[in-house]
Amino acid sequence: MVLDDHIAIGEGTRAILQAELDCQAVVFTDPCIALQHLSESFYDIYLIDFNLAGMDGLQFIQKLLKIHPEAIAIIYTGYNIEKYLPELLNKGISGFISKTESRKQLIDTIQYALEGKVIISLSLLKKLCVHNVGAKESINLTERERQILDFVRDGYTNKAIALEIHLSQRTIEKVLTTIFSKLGVESRAEAAVKWNELTTLETDKYHFN
Repeated sequence: MVLDDHIAIGEGTRAILQAELDCQAVVFTDPCIALQHLSESFYDIYLIDFNLAGMDGLQFIQKLLKIHPEAIAIIYTGYNIEKYLPELLNKGISGFISKTESRKQLIDTIQYALEGKVIISLSLLKKLCVHNVGAKESINLTERERQILDFVRDGYTNKAIALEIHLSQRTIEKVLTTIFSKLGVESRAEAAVKWNELTTLETDKYHFN
């Protein structure tokens, strides 16, 4: 399925997919109509424009994954999305591709996604790394705070963290209060998501070109 509010781009993309992958593709220009259709149909791949009218691509994909949690959704856009990449990855996006990339790169991205892998261009990766390094430096977490955040991200309770690093539970609570303030969050769940955004991407999950 292709969702793009520019009909010419959507139809052009469908022609490429049907020619290169020997498949049948449908095109939607309205995200609301596409959502109504999802309750009745399931597709191997969902190619979603990021900057849609009335609903952005991330919002659409979140709704899609509630209906079909196993769906493979790829952001396909001409919009500058590197600052959104950590959030997109956390929301279950299966791939990213710019509309300026070649036909081969589009097909490669889809084929990798079908194998459960994500392909990111080297230029996009460099921008993402610079963004993450700058964000981590500006927050200025101590080594102890980083260690505790690792445990929080892995689902440890305050009591379990205290036992692991030989501190009192009260001390862990105080450190977490400081961490929440530095990260601008209000809960452990938010802190875990934020920390995940700031840490290095797992390179064994990604392929670069």
